[in-house]
Amino acid sequence: MKSGPSAAGPSAAGRSTGPLDDEAVAMGGRIRGLRRERGLTLVQLAGLVEMSQPFLSLVERGHARLSLASMAKLSTALGVPSGSLLATPPTARLTGKGVDVVHAQERLATGHRAVWQLAQLPRGLFGIEMVGVEREFTEFAMHEEDEFLYLLSGTLEVGLVDGTVHPLRPGDSLAVAAGVAHGWRAVGPHGFRVVIVTSGAPSH
Repeated sequence: MKSGPSAAGPSAAGRSTGPLDDEAVAMGGRIRGLRRERGLTLVQLAGLVEMSQPFLSLVERGHARLSLASMAKLSTALGVPSGSLLATPPTARLTGKGVDVVHAQERLATGHRAVWQLAQLPRGLFGIEMVGVEREFTEFAMHEEDEFLYLLSGTLEVGLVDGTVHPLRPGDSLAVAAGVAHGWRAVGPHGFRVVIVTSGAPSH
C-alpha cells in the first residue's frame, strides 16, 4: 500500500502544483467533509495529528498524499476507520435499523490502487474492497482496529516488521490484531483484489 512520494510531510508544500490524481482528490474531499462535520478548523485538526496546516490543506485539495501512518492518525482524530478515508462511498445503499445493504456498482480501477466501501455498522464493523498493483512493501502501518482480509483474486504478500512474510492466494484469509504493523505487496504484474473487514472503531 503505497503512500506516494508526496507523503513526506510539510516539505511537500513547496513542490505541489496541482492535484495528484482522482484518488487523492477524492480522499481530500472526504477528509474535508469529516473535518467540517466535526466542527474543526484546518489548524485544529493539524494540531491534533501533529501535521502542518499547509500540508493538511494540500491533502484536502488532493495536491499531496498521506502516508499510511498519517492516515491512521487522521482517522483516529476524526473517529472513523482508516479505510473510510481511502474508500469511495457506495452509490446504492439501503440503511435501516441494525442493517446496512450496499448494492454492487461499476468499479473501475485506475492508478495503483482503488478502494470501495462495502457494508458497515455504526459500532465499528467496516468493509472495503480494494484492488492494487504495488509490488513493494513501501510502508508498514498499524491502526486501532482488528483487521480481517480475504483474497478474491491475484497473489498478495502480507509482511510484518519482524521480517515474516505471509503469501496469500485466492480463497486465503488473514487476520491482524489492532496495533500490529503490517504491509502489503502484489506478486506478479496483475495485482490483487481483496475484501477487508475491520472492527473496533466507529463506522461512518
